[in-house]
Amino acid sequence: MADYKNNTIPGLIGFFLLTYGLFFPSLSAEWVSFIIDRLQESMEIMDSGQLLIASFAYISRNALLYFLIYFSTLLIVSALTKNTDSIAFSFLFISATLTAVFLINEFYGESSSYAPHFFSLGLLLALNSYITKQRYYYLTFAVILFFLITAMQCLNLIPLLSQWSFGADDLAISLKTADSFITEDQLFTALYFVLFAIFFLIAVIFALLVHLFNIQITTLKRFQVQEKELKETRFALTESKVYEEIHSLVHDLKTPLVTVRGLISLIAMKYEKTEDKKLQDYLTRVDHSIDKMNEMISEILYENTKKEIDVDEFLRYVISHLVLDDQKIRLEMEVQENLPYIHVNKIRFARAIANLLENAIISFEGKAGFIQIDVKKVNDTVRFQIRDNGPGIKEELMQEIWKEGFSTKDSSGLGLSFVKRVVENHQGTIFVSSTPGSHTQMDIYLPVSSGQGGAFYDIDHR
Repeated sequence: MADYKNNTIPGLIGFFLLTYGLFFPSLSAEWVSFIIDRLQESMEIMDSGQLLIASFAYISRNALLYFLIYFSTLLIVSALTKNTDSIAFSFLFISATLTAVFLINEFYGESSSYAPHFFSLGLLLALNSYITKQRYYYLTFAVILFFLITAMQCLNLIPLLSQWSFGADDLAISLKTADSFITEDQLFTALYFVLFAIFFLIAVIFALLVHLFNIQITTLKRFQVQEKELKETRFALTESKVYEEIHSLVHDLKTPLVTVRGLISLIAMKYEKTEDKKLQDYLTRVDHSIDKMNEMISEILYENTKKEIDVDEFLRYVISHLVLDDQKIRLEMEVQENLPYIHVNKIRFARAIANLLENAIISFEGKAGFIQIDVKKVNDTVRFQIRDNGPGIKEELMQEIWKEGFSTKDSSGLGLSFVKRVVENHQGTIFVSSTPGSHTQMDIYLPVSSGQGGAFYDIDHR
């Protein structure tokens, strides 16, 4: 739809300008009368000044006429072909422009020669190849066209070029005849050759400058893309290295735990028949703690290690690891009663939920805020909804937030990419919606298991 509008508007503008250009000769009748009056006066009193005024008026009038024709046909043809670098565009542009010139010649008897137009169109298309289709393409083309058309009109008044059909219309012939009579062709030959060179060089230099500028912009964008890819690669390597080191460290914890468990077993055997109930209770609690530590290590090392867990128990575990004491944040958590159990890797999924909560906390930047956690059963899933009234996420960043290394806080950007990976590893889905200046909401849907639960928490840290 956007492409349709982008092509339709220039086409409509082009059609309007072309219509105006085709009627321009009749609308500029007083302009022609002014040129003729100045021309006659210059001949009567042999005044080269009046002749210059008439010639400048001629160049101005023709430059405006053919600017309208050329620019309008460009807009129409570019709207039709959508590619200004194609052969089809060049062919249609030349055909449409010459057709418009033909109609003007037929309707108004302008008697304009076609050779200068072929020359102008060839130069224009050559310069157009240096202009990329960017935001200000039409404005750039219009500036180049103005200088080039003006330069071509200067050629029409150089007497030496008459033999090549330059300046074949009645006004141009009359002006050159007057110049021959008054200055013996010296005025127009010298003046308009210099003006042609000036306007032509301005058009060429402007086109080259625009071309060089576009090259710089393209190079800069390429560098930005490469920098982004390098950042993502660097992040992936760093993350891989960090996980590798954590994996090794956690794996090494197993050795001392085995030793502790062995020692606890020996102590239990030695004091098996003791009547000290407290000692037996301590040994049992230590043994259970070692079991929990072994489970945690397995969940950290192996992401596919999952178990059924009650939602209430899971959320209490998540909240226990949040630091909210120094924050002016109200955290409200509501869990639907009789929720099924969820089948998760407790450590990794808890870290994912905690990341979302920490992102919300960070977004407040020390200011007062509100975070709501709502958990309920939706069809065959359990939905974890986390909503905050923070600054929100800009629309242009919504597709970027899940990418590796992305961050708006100059941090490593581990959070959201990790969250998405963990949720998908649990066969779940995650969605985000945000309104800048209003709120951000994260919805996670997990497949359910069996079990029961239900609780309401209202935690105010202010």
